[in-house]
Amino acid sequence: MAPAVTVTLDVEDLRPDHDLPERVVAMTDLVLDMLADAKVRASIFVVGELAERRPRLVRRAARDGHEIGLHSWAHVPIQTQQPEDFLADIRRGRTLLQDLSGQEITGYRAPMMSLVPASSWAVPLIAEAGFTYSSSVLPGPSPLYGWPGLPRRPFRWADGPIEFPCPMVRLGPIDLPYLGGTYLRLLPVAVRRFGLRRAASDEALWAYCHPWEFDTDEAFHPHDHIGTLASRIAWLGRSRMGRQLGRILGEPVASPLTEVAAGLAGDDLPVVDPSRPPALGSVARWANGRLRQR
Repeated sequence: MAPAVTVTLDVEDLRPDHDLPERVVAMTDLVLDMLADAKVRASIFVVGELAERRPRLVRRAARDGHEIGLHSWAHVPIQTQQPEDFLADIRRGRTLLQDLSGQEITGYRAPMMSLVPASSWAVPLIAEAGFTYSSSVLPGPSPLYGWPGLPRRPFRWADGPIEFPCPMVRLGPIDLPYLGGTYLRLLPVAVRRFGLRRAASDEALWAYCHPWEFDTDEAFHPHDHIGTLASRIAWLGRSRMGRQLGRILGEPVASPLTEVAAGLAGDDLPVVDPSRPPALGSVARWANGRLRQR
């Protein structure tokens, strides 16, 4: 039997211009309907400014039994902010989501996995704002944002929260985050099954997706902060996303991440000092961040 995987959804509105039609509400409802039909409880990370504008989405997700987490106040990479602004924003977002959901908000996820060495200053601030876990790092080279050299299993940041790194699988010389986003949309199903067979028993497995990935009718527009090429890739394979999520929902599903974190609270997890990033090899230095502004 395949190991259980937590389902997570990052709810964000990536329109570059708010004069364009708003599609995130309908697409979020579509995914929430899929989760309800499958009787699956997920971790739903919501951008704060979207929650402020569309509070019904948060209330519905909480009412359906999902964990609510914060996907930052605005969908921008961490390193584009000043530390004092970042702290104020995530505090503001956590307070808003607690008010809307009636939950204690314990989980934080960085936009675009942008918790990287250049933004490592954010780690203690995430804990200071009241979050007990993060799922914000991709522990390998990435065309956008990655932190190669980090553990592939849950660990604890020194002076910070528990971290659930994005699950990865190695195919030849390449490490792939096979359970989410572009990779889930575009890779063959066999890659996901291979990754699950290779997963270690102490990994925390979670899949991730975004409402816009289910939107086959949206016209192309470039996403801020990732460049034209990566934005084009974001439009590929959207017609497959519903089937891909449906397959995951039909397999063993793990508890929301806040419950997984609570189960690990007393464990002797590895501790990582964010101020001492591991040295990168030549391939990782070349590959990391290649598509951010292309």
